[in-house]
Amino acid sequence: MCRPFAIIGFSMLFTLALLFFLPEEAVFAVLGLCAAGVALSLLLRKKGDSPAVPAAFAAAGLACLLLLLQLSGTYYPALQNTGEKIDIRARVVSNAEEAYGRYYYRLETISVGGAEKRLRLRLSSPYPLYAEPFDEIAYRGAIFPLGGDDPAMAAHYKAKGVYLGSYAQSYGEDRFEIRRAEGFHLMRPVLQLQRRIRATLQARYDGPAAALLRGMLLGDTGGLSWVTQEEFRAVGIAHLFSVSGLHMSLLAWSVFRALRALRCGRRLAALLGGGFVLFFMAITGFTASCVRAGIMMLLLLAGELFSRKADSLNSLGLAAMALTLISPLSTGQLGLELSFGATLGIVLFQSRFSAPAGAWKKFRWARPLWAGLSVTAAALVLTVPISLLRLPGGVSLLTFPANLLFVPLSGAAMILGGLSLAIAPLSYLAAPLCDWTLRGVRWLSGLPAPVLRGDAADLAPVFAFCAAIAALALLLRYFGKPVRLRYTAALLCAVLILCGWLPGALQSRKATLQRLETGAGAAYLFSQGGRAALLGCGGDELPAGAAKRALGALGIRQLELLLLPGDDESLSGGAAQLRRDVPVLRVLDAAQCAEGFTSFALWEGAQGVFYTDHGDSACFVAAAGGAFIIEFSGGLPGEWKEAGALGAD
Repeated sequence: MCRPFAIIGFSMLFTLALLFFLPEEAVFAVLGLCAAGVALSLLLRKKGDSPAVPAAFAAAGLACLLLLLQLSGTYYPALQNTGEKIDIRARVVSNAEEAYGRYYYRLETISVGGAEKRLRLRLSSPYPLYAEPFDEIAYRGAIFPLGGDDPAMAAHYKAKGVYLGSYAQSYGEDRFEIRRAEGFHLMRPVLQLQRRIRATLQARYDGPAAALLRGMLLGDTGGLSWVTQEEFRAVGIAHLFSVSGLHMSLLAWSVFRALRALRCGRRLAALLGGGFVLFFMAITGFTASCVRAGIMMLLLLAGELFSRKADSLNSLGLAAMALTLISPLSTGQLGLELSFGATLGIVLFQSRFSAPAGAWKKFRWARPLWAGLSVTAAALVLTVPISLLRLPGGVSLLTFPANLLFVPLSGAAMILGGLSLAIAPLSYLAAPLCDWTLRGVRWLSGLPAPVLRGDAADLAPVFAFCAAIAALALLLRYFGKPVRLRYTAALLCAVLILCGWLPGALQSRKATLQRLETGAGAAYLFSQGGRAALLGCGGDELPAGAAKRALGALGIRQLELLLLPGDDESLSGGAAQLRRDVPVLRVLDAAQCAEGFTSFALWEGAQGVFYTDHGDSACFVAAAGGAFIIEFSGGLPGEWKEAGALGAD
């Protein structure tokens, strides 16, 4: 069987990626289809036929079994440990992550409720713990499923392998009992080094540049502002902060080449480069996309060690197989899917895209530029469909030029920034590159450009239609019909653009009201044509985070108006955190409004009225294509009751 790892690995990966979009019960149906496929392919197989088809069906069936094993063995048992007022003893296994004005730590429990249990928790605290990695902590707290009633967030944490969150139910900075770790832990010096890297970057660079390098070197976006992260997402280069093949190839291959330049033997350089790969995987937390890139790089260095060239497609398949064997749920991570998609696209299409440059005898100087264009285009072939299905904000047509411009620039900044940790003067070269990257992305993200949007339900028929066209073209070519694949590809691109951009462009002109899931609170996002107002910002499930996710999905990076209908936590509890992260042009506070009706303008063609009377509060907003009434608390005025509360709680 030619390329066995590619056939087995990709069959497992694609099966699990498909199951991510289906209900959990669908795994049994897919498993039955795989069993039938194995039986049928073996029954119809003739002597001399390749075993690729039955192997692919068997690999897909194995992936289903592994998924069921992980769900029944770890996921569902973990969810049975939720509750409040539980005595928890755990070991801290990460440095602090700052987000939403809080500190987050990963814990591995020693005992829960007095019983010895091994669980992974994500601890949330308003104060830093002042605990070193692998110190033990004890506290009385609550355990809850991460994601709550938000399926998208629940799936995000589920794919990362951390299913439960926790917080202490007592108050003050001394509510945790901390016992210093005893003995040696292999990851402790790695985590301490990670913290020193952050501190060194913070000392040698200004805030934005240090945050950018932290994101690119460690995958830590905690220092980047929400607006900056949205700008990178808007132009399609947020993958710079998902440590994967780009980072691994630049850094590890630079180490190998530097060792060779220092006259280090090829085999010794390959061994030392492999050691750096393992170290880099550890310092980034063994994220799934980094592990995938690390496995491929180790295979490439093994080829240098044993004087054999590694097969790229087979190596990528081996990486896919290893990841699915370790954790089937990890294939639901968007970063992993984009990493595999980009790498597979480069392996399959880059040579075909770059082939025409071989005939350019008079324009040899243009070959490197064309090679860069070819790599970028090949990487986007598979990542654009994945992004359309997975990214709520869609895919901008600026993605191609942004990748072409800023991936080389940021790559140079990343290499120099990494070297500046040991050679301080190099920071004077890396800092301008970081600044140019940030300024360029900000400028490019502000340009008007069509955005392809759509979710899985809307785009599934479109992708099915495109798949049918591609299958028909390949079938006709198989029978000798003169079908041009370039024209077929152009037709598929046109279908995707029309179906992905046109409906979203038409929809964006209408006024829409979206109720945000923030727990026991009120928060409504009113939007039209790239502008938005947030009406209420309360709740107990991080209202600021819910608002930022909703704005990001719409491609909006500021609020025209923030309406705070009362001082109660259920109405305005998340406003302070939101205003730290999201630019707000105007704030309308209920305390500023007299009893009765207060009119206010939103933007051109949109206006609203706020009503308050002895604790009752409501709001009316209207723009082209929509008018809505929202009841925050109490009752509505009589004239509004007749109109009907279209957006009422």
